[in-house]
Amino acid sequence: MEEIGSIMQYLYKQIIHNLRVTELIWKCFRCNLSFKDDNLAEIHKKISNHSVTKVKTIVV
Repeated sequence: MEEIGSIMQYLYKQIIHNLRVTELIWKCFRCNLSFKDDNLAEIHKKISNHSVTKVKTIVV
């Protein structure tokens, strides 16, 4: 039974590893907000006067 569990765990890790995709987002580290849309990030930048940084995230 443990062998089946370890095989399933191995397969799960392989599938998750292959499904990872990176996504570019804009993040305000002062507010801890993330924006997928550049326009929203620019609006936040103008309203709050905070800097917004491009960040790559891993999406599963």
